[in-house]
Amino acid sequence: MSDEKTDREEWEEIGREIERKIKRDLARWAGAEETDDWETIGRKMEGKVRSEMATSVGAEPEDDWDAIGRRAEKKVRTGMATGLGGEPDDSWEQIGKRIEQRIKSGLGEWAEAEPDDDWDTVGHKIEDKIKDTIRDWAREYKAPS
Repeated sequence: MSDEKTDREEWEEIGREIERKIKRDLARWAGAEETDDWETIGRKMEGKVRSEMATSVGAEPEDDWDAIGRRAEKKVRTGMATGLGGEPDDSWEQIGKRIEQRIKSGLGEWAEAEPDDDWDTVGHKIEDKIKDTIRDWAREYKAPS
């Protein structure tokens, strides 16, 4: 019985040592003291992560998560808008329309659709093009009898 207690105590000591080392490393990274409690270390970690995230998206280090989120969304939206040939302040709706037009144009061109064809018409022309392609392939590669 005393061997079991000794084993348990040894494992508990190993657990405390691991926790102490993790706490020390996280406290150092976050700018906290090793003697701070976990709540304090957690707050300082959150502050550091928030500050670094803010800086990475062009917000102020002291901004709250909502402001950081808005800034990140604007950065992504602006990048997509300009990458698609739009204006930096285009809305998500405008970006979506531009993407839809590019897809429709690319597929429509392949299917020989007209630029002003609606999606239903483009879809039917794609279907016809696929059927024609399969028929052509089947004629070319008929198995010998």
